[in-house]
Amino acid sequence: MPDEVQEMLAPVQEQAEVSPPQVSQEVLEVAIGVARVFGELDEEAARKYIAPDFIDHEASPGVAGGPDGYLSTARYMRSAFSEARWQADDFLAVGDKFAVRVTFSGRHTGDFLGIPPTGKEIKVQHLHFYRVANGQAAEHWGARDELTLLRQIGVFAPEHATPADAGVATARST
Repeated sequence: MPDEVQEMLAPVQEQAEVSPPQVSQEVLEVAIGVARVFGELDEEAARKYIAPDFIDHEASPGVAGGPDGYLSTARYMRSAFSEARWQADDFLAVGDKFAVRVTFSGRHTGDFLGIPPTGKEIKVQHLHFYRVANGQAAEHWGARDELTLLRQIGVFAPEHATPADAGVATARST
């Protein structure tokens, strides 16, 4: 595994070294394989670790599932953001499911959701949840901090960055 992906997956690897293992080997292998799809655009990993009937619950209706759909999302994100990196910050697994908290970073150098490149750097949090069946990711649910991303590329400028900031400002004004 290339050094960058190895570094990105350090929290996952740490789980593998816990004795006795808290995570099944199958779930760990799938988690690493899924990360290689985005981290390296690894088509072989996509075909091995993404089920043919894989469902991405955050994708819009009509978007292809399976390994090809997952790869197309990875390619799109890499075309919109050069220097794209998904750093695993936390990894948890129970039974046939795993969750990973990721810091996504890169530079906005391509079209993103119709927004022309700004050249700005971004760094946002993602939460991803997967269900594993038969040695492959069968389902995915995700939550991304898109408002922060849009703020960082300069297309969304709310008066307050977060509800907590707004609450403090409101309390000060009363």
